[in-house]
Amino acid sequence: MTKYQSLLWLLAGCSCLSEPVSSEAHTPLVKIRNGTISGLIMKTRRGREFAGFRGIPYALPPLEELRFESPKPSAAWDGVRPAKEDANMCVQRNVFIYDDNILGVEDCLYLNVYTPKLPTEEDKSKGGYPVLIWLHGGGWIAGSGHSAIYGPKFLLDHDVILVTVNYRLGPLGFLSMEDSILPGNNGLKDQAQAIRWVHENIAAFGGDPNRVTIFGESAGGASVHLHMMSSLTRGLFHRAISQSGSSNCPWAIARSGSAKINAIKLADLLHCPSKDTNQLVACLRKKNANDIIGTDRAFQEFDYGPIIPFRPVVEADHPGAFLTEDPAFSSKNGRLMDIPWMTGITSEEGALVVPGLYTRQNGQLVKKLNNDFSNIAPMTLLFGESCPKDEIKRVASEIREFYFGKAPIDDAARFKLIDMYSDAWITHCAHHSVRDYLEKQSAPVYYYYLTYRGSASFSRVFGDPINDYGVCHGDEMQYLFPVGEVLFADTPLNEKDHKMVDTITSLWVNFASTGNPTPEVSKDIPIKWKPVRTEALEYLRIGGDQIEMSKNLIPERINFWNGLPIRPDLTKSGNQQQKDEL
Repeated sequence: MTKYQSLLWLLAGCSCLSEPVSSEAHTPLVKIRNGTISGLIMKTRRGREFAGFRGIPYALPPLEELRFESPKPSAAWDGVRPAKEDANMCVQRNVFIYDDNILGVEDCLYLNVYTPKLPTEEDKSKGGYPVLIWLHGGGWIAGSGHSAIYGPKFLLDHDVILVTVNYRLGPLGFLSMEDSILPGNNGLKDQAQAIRWVHENIAAFGGDPNRVTIFGESAGGASVHLHMMSSLTRGLFHRAISQSGSSNCPWAIARSGSAKINAIKLADLLHCPSKDTNQLVACLRKKNANDIIGTDRAFQEFDYGPIIPFRPVVEADHPGAFLTEDPAFSSKNGRLMDIPWMTGITSEEGALVVPGLYTRQNGQLVKKLNNDFSNIAPMTLLFGESCPKDEIKRVASEIREFYFGKAPIDDAARFKLIDMYSDAWITHCAHHSVRDYLEKQSAPVYYYYLTYRGSASFSRVFGDPINDYGVCHGDEMQYLFPVGEVLFADTPLNEKDHKMVDTITSLWVNFASTGNPTPEVSKDIPIKWKPVRTEALEYLRIGGDQIEMSKNLIPERINFWNGLPIRPDLTKSGNQQQKDEL
C-alpha cells in the first residue's frame, strides 16, 4: 500500500488531523439557519489564528429512497452541534492512483468553513470577507474536501473565507438514464446545493455573500465552468477559477446516448432490470454502495481508460435540471454567466497518466500503445466519440506522426507522450474555452501557464515516485493547500516553494476580493497580470525565476488540434447536436 493509499484509509474513517490550538473555553460558536455549531481555533502557516468549522451538513444524507435523487436541504437541530471534525468522504475508488480499495460512506454531504474572524455586530455592517468555495477534482470519481488535503493554513494567511465541499461521486453521483426519472448530474446538484448553502449562511461566519468565488481543479475546474452555465447557481457566485479543466474538455460531458448505455451496463453487472428506469432505480437502491462503485473495472479498456464513464450529461429541460444545453454550444455562443474568470494549465498536464503507463504492468502498457496505437488512441485520447467514424483511423495516424514521427513510443518518448495527453485532455480545450470567453463575454478572462517545478510533483502520486515528469496536473495545488505535508512528507517545501505559495495565494485571493488578480504590483507579484485581449490569448507564465506576460501558448500544438475533425458541430443548437448523435 502506497503512502497516498494509506492516507485515504485514514481519511475514510478518521478526523484526527489538524487539532485545535485553544481550549473549550474559547470554542467559536456560530448560529446558522439550521442551528448553532461549535468549531475550533486553528493556526496558519504564518501563525495567524482563525476559526474552523468542519463537517457541517448542507444536505440530507442521500440514503435509501434519496439515493439517485437531487439533494434535499439539511434538517435543523436543537442545541449546539459540534463541527470540529471532517466528515467521511463519499464512496469512491481512486483509479488515478491505482487504488484497490473502495472507501467512504454515502452519508457524506458535508462542508468545511474557515474564517479569519467571526463577525461582531459592527463587522456585519461592513460587508464581510470575500469567500472561496473549493470544488475538488478527481474526475467526479474520487476526492473530498477533507482538511488533510485541502486544508486552510496557506489561504487563511489572507483575509478570505475558505469553504471546501464533499459531493457524490461515480455512479452514485452521475448515473443517468437520460430521462426524467434518472436525469443525472446529482454530484453537480450537490455542489449547487452547497453553493446555495454558502449564499444563505456565510454572513454568519463573517463572509460577504456578494463576493463569492467558486474555484476548482481538473473535474473541479470543469464543474466551475459548468456552474457558469447552470440556472441552478446563477447569481449565487460572482467570480470563477477553473484550474486545468473546463467544460470543453472531452472528458467533461457525456455524448448523447453514452450515459444510458453505461447505466444499462451497470444495471446488468448488478443483475438489475434495465429496460424500465423505475425498476432499475428500485433495484439499485437495494444494492450495497460499494458494489455499485466496484463495477468500475468493467468499464476499463486500457489502463483506467476510457476515463470517467459516469460524467455530467445534458438533461431535458425540467424543473431542477442542472444543464440543458451542450456546454460546447453554450461556451461558443456566450450563454454563461458574464463574470470575471481565471483559468489556466500546467506545462505537463499529461503527467496525470503517463507515469502509470511506464510503471504499471512492467511497462507493457506503453508497448501496447506503441503496437496498437490506431485502435487504442481514439479511446485513450477521447476523440473516438466526437470524430466522424470514417476519419478515426486517419486522425490517429496524424496524431502519432505529429508527436512521434517515425520513432517508436518507448522510454525515450516520455515527454512527447506527456505532450500528447496534455493536449488531448487539457490544453486544447483550455484554449477553446478562453477564446470563446474572449469573443462572447464582456467580463475579463485571466489565463495562466504554470512552469514552476517545485520540490515535489503530483507525478509521484500518479504512478512514479522517482522520475521527473515536469510540472504535473495538479501541481499548483501544492501552493494553495498544504497537500505536501501528507503526500510529500519526505520533501518539505523549500524557500522557493514558500515564495510560490505567497505568489499563488495572493493572486487567487486578490481575484476573489476584487475580480483582478493584480490590483497593484507588490513584492510577491512584481508584474500586472493583464486579461486576455486578443486572439493571441495573452497569459501569465508563472515560472520559478520569473513571472511574465506572454502570448501564443504552444501554437504549433494548438493549431494541430484545431485542424482535427474532433469538435462537435456547433452550427446546430446544443440540444439538436445531442439528438443527432443518437
